[in-house]
Amino acid sequence: MIDILLVLVAAFFLPGFLLVNALFPRKGELDKDYDTLYRITLGIVMSVVIAILVGFVLNAFEPDPETSKGYFRAEIIWPILIVLAVILFFIGWFRGAYPSMGKIHPSLLRLSKREPQSVIVDLKEDKDTLLAFRDLSERREKERKRLKNYERRAKLQTGEMRKRTENRILEIQKELEEIDKELRILEEKRAAELY
Repeated sequence: MIDILLVLVAAFFLPGFLLVNALFPRKGELDKDYDTLYRITLGIVMSVVIAILVGFVLNAFEPDPETSKGYFRAEIIWPILIVLAVILFFIGWFRGAYPSMGKIHPSLLRLSKREPQSVIVDLKEDKDTLLAFRDLSERREKERKRLKNYERRAKLQTGEMRKRTENRILEIQKELEEIDKELRILEEKRAAELY
């Protein structure tokens, strides 16, 4: 049973998974939410593709004249798949797909370089978030100034004018609460993206 499980993992998961990690070394590069699921799924599909391509290449050679056996045999396929997996692992490690290797020894730590396209996307998202922060902060500052102004007026007024001013103060305070709530939501969203 364990033999079959190892064979399935070695033939139909490992080479493709390592290929995907070599091509897309950064976590979240495939998808921010479902990156691991995409890697596993693509790993299975790519492993099947790699196994088929290895089979096609081995089947293209003429059979050995001495034994009259072809090269499409398990004792030839397994070493090829293992060598491919090792090569793909080292390519992925070199590109920074396995930062946990640094826990084994600090010299094994390799950080992935950001692709220019992903930097542009990240900067665009950062820019949108920063603009939203800036707009909300400016609105909050204007409302605070208006609140101080109305509070100063309320001290000087009496009667009906004072009631109107106090109503305006309550409206401004509600507006400030809404702005603070929006800012908290943006901060939580940004924190979730970073971690």
